[in-house]
Amino acid sequence: MSLVRRLVLSGRPTPAFLAVAAVDVALAARDRKRLRLLTKPLLMPALMVNRDRATQRALVLGGIGDDALLGEGSAAFSAGLGAFLVGHLAWIAAFRGRASTKLVRRHPPLAIPYAIAWAAFNAYLWPRTGRDRYPVVAYSTVLAAMALAALDTGKPATAAGGALFLTSDGLLALERFAGIRFTAHEGVVMATYTAAQALLAD
Repeated sequence: MSLVRRLVLSGRPTPAFLAVAAVDVALAARDRKRLRLLTKPLLMPALMVNRDRATQRALVLGGIGDDALLGEGSAAFSAGLGAFLVGHLAWIAAFRGRASTKLVRRHPPLAIPYAIAWAAFNAYLWPRTGRDRYPVVAYSTVLAAMALAALDTGKPATAAGGALFLTSDGLLALERFAGIRFTAHEGVVMATYTAAQALLAD
């Protein structure tokens, strides 16, 4: 059996996804927005290969969010935010269909770091988000719930995916609302985002 076939049948990220993700991360790090019009829309379709329906629904919504965020302005941002918010709800539903150890429900203190991060993040962004403050709070709440649901599965890879999604979106929000940006910022955002989606889908 070929390596590609083994990867596809295992449900792991295919070489196509890994290649597109690597190129898109490199382009993002260099702020090559026009070239990313070609790569970013391919990410989630490449990751959807051989996934169950619930996982595919979450990835489709991620793809819609990716496409929306290629646009400029508040309308594009709001559309992307909405797609990803529904996508996080879709991930929560997908996790319910998988085997779970109910880790957080058996050990509630595990949720404390997530709660602290959520509260600190929103406290910092609250005076900086203007008319977007309530959508940002709503989105961050659903995002944190998804990360906790990922942790609750008891699977290290899924939990890591949830944590990386928190990291990716946190970096994106800090750039948009607080002007915090470092060298290759967008590349780090995309590296953590693509890794998050791959781990959640595995």
